[in-house]
Amino acid sequence: MNEILFTFLKELIPNNNREWFKAHREMYDAAWAQFNILVENVIAAVGEFDEAITGLTPKDCTYRIYRDIRFSPDKTPYKGHLGAYMNQYGKKAYWGGYYIQIEPEQVMLASGVWWLPTKEMQHLRLAIADQMDDFVRLAEEPELKKLCPQIGQDHYKRLPNGLPKDSPHPEYLMCKDYAMSCMLRPADICQADYAQRIACVFRTMKPLNDFLSENILINMEELETMKNVVKFV
Repeated sequence: MNEILFTFLKELIPNNNREWFKAHREMYDAAWAQFNILVENVIAAVGEFDEAITGLTPKDCTYRIYRDIRFSPDKTPYKGHLGAYMNQYGKKAYWGGYYIQIEPEQVMLASGVWWLPTKEMQHLRLAIADQMDDFVRLAEEPELKKLCPQIGQDHYKRLPNGLPKDSPHPEYLMCKDYAMSCMLRPADICQADYAQRIACVFRTMKPLNDFLSENILINMEELETMKNVVKFV
């Protein structure tokens, strides 16, 4: 189960061109069908503890494998992974959700906030500063810390302007994002209970994810002008 996903991606990476893809379209279709089944099963498993996503379908969550190469120096036409983002507000939403990325040799599971407009990100940092004890309790919960030793994938070298310089945990205010992620092996999702394994990771991430989402304020007029921003690629 799910082996076709890794087989397809391993063969695609060194053959990332339209001619190869066209000749192996049946393999892609089989992998894409299996990925949609995986996403559907994970939605069901995560829905047992997060009702907000129970109405989602794979179509609401999955990203196309085709790359937008119009403004990129990399002209390879296809992504080297398959991705899906489960969020009640849609896969382009700013609020935290649950992300799966299938790569040739590993599976990334992520949650939290990857990107916000500058003003909204500053507001989130200030909210974290005001509630630092609660944030630290959630971010350093032992099981989450074991899964995700670091919060945020990119960090400033200095504290951004406008934030309290006497914070007891300045490292959490220097995050450029508030994403958390961990890696699974391909074997982990080639087992019959893969959806439960993935859901178990997301359940551990949920308390901090909820805190972040609850402290995001979005100007909805600005949001309408920025719908094409994608958080996870």
